[in-house]
Amino acid sequence: SVIANEGDVVGRLDQLGRELGADTWVVGVPRRARSTDGEAKFERFAEELRQRTCKLVVLWDETLTSVEAEELLRESGRKGARSRENIDMYAAAIILQSYLDNRAGRLS
Repeated sequence: SVIANEGDVVGRLDQLGRELGADTWVVGVPRRARSTDGEAKFERFAEELRQRTCKLVVLWDETLTSVEAEELLRESGRKGARSRENIDMYAAAIILQSYLDNRAGRLS
């Protein structure tokens, strides 16, 4: 599910991670955040999440994942495919798959 960026996001992620038995967090970073200030914001978030959960936190490029997610949803013919929440969920899956594919490539 998509967690809104409001309130105690890190606390909610910590709880969700415990429920799911997560051992790594993959945080998508948009291209526009690569400015010094934007990147620092994501690094602070990652550090807070790492300290709270005691788990590995990886910052991962999410460039064009929303576009790819929207295309996949449109191709699948899903009703409501253009909703922001659907796009965000599919984009998150694409980010995670990209991270896992990259990791698997390094292990082989």
